Amino acid sequence: MVNAHNLAHCHAVKLTRPEVYTKLEVLIKEINSMDPSPPVGEAASQTFKTDAGPQNVSMGSSTQYNSFNTGSGTVHNYGGIRGHTLNFELLTAFHARLRVDFLLPSSVIGTFIASHTNSTGSYAYSSVRPVSTYVARPKLEEQLQTQLPVIEDPKTMTDMRTVVVWGLGGAGKSQLVRNFVHEQWQRYHEVFWVEAGQKKTIERDWIQIYKQLFLSVGSGSITVPIEDAITNVKSWLRSQEKRCLWVIDGADEIEDQESELYIDLHHYLPDALQLDRIMTTRSSRVQNMSTQKAIEVNNMEEEEAVQLFYKHANLRQNAIETEQEVKAIVKELGHLALAVMLAGSYVRETPRLHKDLRRYLERYRAQRKQFLGRKALHNVHQYHESVLSTWEISFAAIERQTPIAARLLTLLAFINFDDISLQLFDVTRLSKTLSALSDNNSQNSQWLGLMSSSVTNVDEYITEASFEVLQAYSLVSWREDKDAYVMHKLVHAWGHDRLGTEEQRVWSSAVLELLSNTAHAHEGDLATEMRLVPHIMANFTVVSSAFGPTVRMEDRDRKCMERVLDLLCRLGRWADECQMHIFPQQMTELALGEEHLDMWTGMSKLGDALSRVGKFEQAEQTLRRCLEGTERILESDHPNALRVMNNIALVLNRQGKYRQAEEMYSKTVMLLEKALGAEDPSTLVTMNNLGEALRRQGKYEQAEAVHRQTGRLMRKVHGLKNACSLLSMNNLALVLSSRGKYEQAEEIYWQTVEAMREIQGPEHPDTLTVMNNLAGVLRDQKKNINKQKICIDRY
Repeated sequence: MVNAHNLAHCHAVKLTRPEVYTKLEVLIKEINSMDPSPPVGEAASQTFKTDAGPQNVSMGSSTQYNSFNTGSGTVHNYGGIRGHTLNFELLTAFHARLRVDFLLPSSVIGTFIASHTNSTGSYAYSSVRPVSTYVARPKLEEQLQTQLPVIEDPKTMTDMRTVVVWGLGGAGKSQLVRNFVHEQWQRYHEVFWVEAGQKKTIERDWIQIYKQLFLSVGSGSITVPIEDAITNVKSWLRSQEKRCLWVIDGADEIEDQESELYIDLHHYLPDALQLDRIMTTRSSRVQNMSTQKAIEVNNMEEEEAVQLFYKHANLRQNAIETEQEVKAIVKELGHLALAVMLAGSYVRETPRLHKDLRRYLERYRAQRKQFLGRKALHNVHQYHESVLSTWEISFAAIERQTPIAARLLTLLAFINFDDISLQLFDVTRLSKTLSALSDNNSQNSQWLGLMSSSVTNVDEYITEASFEVLQAYSLVSWREDKDAYVMHKLVHAWGHDRLGTEEQRVWSSAVLELLSNTAHAHEGDLATEMRLVPHIMANFTVVSSAFGPTVRMEDRDRKCMERVLDLLCRLGRWADECQMHIFPQQMTELALGEEHLDMWTGMSKLGDALSRVGKFEQAEQTLRRCLEGTERILESDHPNALRVMNNIALVLNRQGKYRQAEEMYSKTVMLLEKALGAEDPSTLVTMNNLGEALRRQGKYEQAEAVHRQTGRLMRKVHGLKNACSLLSMNNLALVLSSRGKYEQAEEIYWQTVEAMREIQGPEHPDTLTVMNNLAGVLRDQKKNINKQKICIDRY
């Protein structure tokens, strides 16, 4: 029999509203007097009295839906009564009436309902099993099980436990938790799974859980107010003595309260002592809600990604060549779970790729945006988004919330995805640099113009705040070991690919300017300059694809390119420098033509770059053409032409044509002294090169004299800690060593190495060359092995 005490917490109701309790007693007597077992197949009915008059309830054994008039004009549906006892099903139908006639809160009614619920064990809108192609991720699985260990005695653990599983969209968070539920469900009295991607899905699942807990089979059309569902389900959870698990999956729209998609996560999260909660989210800020250690889901391990690809591609692991190709593919995809899965599925569905996997990467690189925009054809309920769409949703939210952060994300797509230092965005320092450059000023900075808005100018504080927004959506991550932010390589690629051609051109040019000015602002700061190199090369990749014969670079772009090329040369990144030099030279030729001096100046630098990487024949051809062009515009003894002559002689020397090199150097030195003076840097560089050509021919006495004179003048002009001065010291030491003056040579080498390490870095090619020369002179003196080892260890 139904008990009014269970229904209404009589002790509370009596104290506050005795008249309500009396009415409830009457109503319960009416319910208890009804025949609990109407004849099967007959449309039996019962009548009971209410303040609104006699009410009729139809009761049958079928699963048809019946109507119950609440007295307020609202009709509520409920499932047909099919048992031999009249239990909570009928009372559920009375729920709305009790609220209207007795003004009882849902929590009071829910307490009674909870005490009569026959649970089914698992509640989810769709299957919570992991996909059949799930690949174990032992490290993450262990973390999750460690945070939610088995409780042997429930009496010893009555606290609610919450674990937040967060990370980039597509990283595999949901599948990880699905696997946990699949393996650990027997530990729990009940398991609930709520999809929180949208407000409508989270409310759908709350109502679904309510119905599964409180209503009979076939009650799908009953309308349940969401607040009633939430209140009653929470009340039911609090009444449980056995541990339950509640998973809220995809709680991503929690940042922007103005958004139509915003979810008040606290409102939709149940709390109960015997409850474990797991939340998956892209928001790093939800970590704060985790009572246990939050778990960040990043890229898969290589072997995990390889196995996932094989499973989705339906390939057999029986060939080394295939294995290597698969590793190359998953590396290109950054080991991102969703991208690997979609790539494997595409291979399986494309016969020519399934037969020849080597074709995949070529096609992917040519059509990356289309490939990443593909959606799964299998397991659609679990993989309903493409790689790109997962991030477009986040981007839209960021753009609404913080437009500057959205523009910052776009800017980041035009530098390297790793080691993104805040020094790049030191606006105060960059503004001083901009005003110092003749071709720029702080008012017309292209990148600042793109980043700023009509009401907000970018500064260091706004930049930091924007990074925090991007980090909240897991689109960037802070790495303490790098003291910098990093991006997933596919997020980086998406940021570029989502733009139109003209937008890509504008942003690539603006970021080139940013890098050029940063290089100028930090000139002499070796550590910062070295960190710029990957960003310069990444930007060059997009710049060179954005411009070409039909779309030419502006003069400002070419000057910015020259600055970063000079930086690469100073840093000894000669291969990178040479790779980059060809493109701006082509752009300059297209823009200026052969009658413009700047075209030939650029060609001279290109020839020098080719020489530094050992492409001597190509360098000589380039430089001789450059000399002819320069002399058509200028006199043959003009300093520009003489510098080209020096570079030609340098190539000849590197090719072993020492006599030809000596002759050209001698002529060039004479003309430079006449045109610029003996102490001009161009004259001193050529003198230093002449001394090296003499040494190569065995003319040691002459070579030593030239190098001593050159070194003395270079230290006078440049000081000791200058790259040219140090190369001159190295060359003098070479001559002394060749003449058997080992102790003098050793002393000079030690001084040179110390200074080079300081101003050029330990990995600069010139530093390494001098270190090698030092080791050689130690060996020539037959000094013990320990001293040679000290040299190696020390540097």
